[in-house]
Amino acid sequence: MLRVVIALTLALLALPAQAEVPLTGYFTATRACPALQSINRQTNPGAVTTRPGTAYDIIAGNTARPTHLWIVIPGAQPERRWVAVDCGTRADDAEGHIDEPTTPAPAPTYRGTQYILAVNWQPAFCELSPRKTECRNQKPNSFEASNFTLHGLWPQPRTNEYCDVSPGERYASQDGRWRDLPALDLSIALRRDLDEVMPGSQSGLDRHEWIKHGTCYGKNVRDYYADALDLMLALNTSPVAEFFADNIGKRITLAQIRAAFDDAFGPGAGERVRMSCAEDGNRILITELTIGLTGPIEGPDSMSRLIAAASPTEGGCRSGQVDAVGLR
Repeated sequence: MLRVVIALTLALLALPAQAEVPLTGYFTATRACPALQSINRQTNPGAVTTRPGTAYDIIAGNTARPTHLWIVIPGAQPERRWVAVDCGTRADDAEGHIDEPTTPAPAPTYRGTQYILAVNWQPAFCELSPRKTECRNQKPNSFEASNFTLHGLWPQPRTNEYCDVSPGERYASQDGRWRDLPALDLSIALRRDLDEVMPGSQSGLDRHEWIKHGTCYGKNVRDYYADALDLMLALNTSPVAEFFADNIGKRITLAQIRAAFDDAFGPGAGERVRMSCAEDGNRILITELTIGLTGPIEGPDSMSRLIAAASPTEGGCRSGQVDAVGLR
């Protein structure tokens, strides 16, 4: 008998782990059901339930033939929740299948800012953190000398972080032991591009950002960083990057930066941008911009649409210097 139990246990352990399957479309609830943060743990922060007759965006299924769908419930914390498939109907998923009812429910509108794209001006960051690995070999012709670098892509609200992460990984991330986090499963090309646009990956920033924010994004790590790189491409090929590069060593204002965003991405885009600054001796340096985005990220050309759909934000510091590469 013992041998049978052991054999069954080994067989179960040998089964492949179930992976999330990205989906698109809408899930219309037909009854009130628990909206779970974790299926396995049956956790439901805030005791959130679906509302009958309400349509929700679908992010993924728990398997190829899902028993649960990962949906967006605006206002919940976190907003991405698992619900049982028999709690409602699904329409227009990624495979083109349409369940009953045959008429798709209207697309729900996300109200507010869905994501924050945080970008650094790396020379200023390195002035304040000169011991960082990525700050030791800056050169005048390096990418970060005249381009924005990626800090992270953050699902909102800010409390939406560390989704289904083990306690050990969360502690390592919060403790700054980023190189102790698991290596990321990226293609060679994606790794090359990410290392250029995110110099902080030399210190494990890429692992930290995935564990803290990417796990709540609703896609796998490759798609998460591919989307982030598309946004960075849109920004670094825009008049905003040109404006910063043309003003290295000079002081510029928030109003000028917001005007550059309006020129690049449409009227009102600048109102979705916040600027952060820091003191360095007798200088005030621009260290970071955070840009509000809402909607599906569908390549660099979607940047204008994403910014326009986000909520305006408080502007942060009013002016600062665009630092030159190299430590002073």
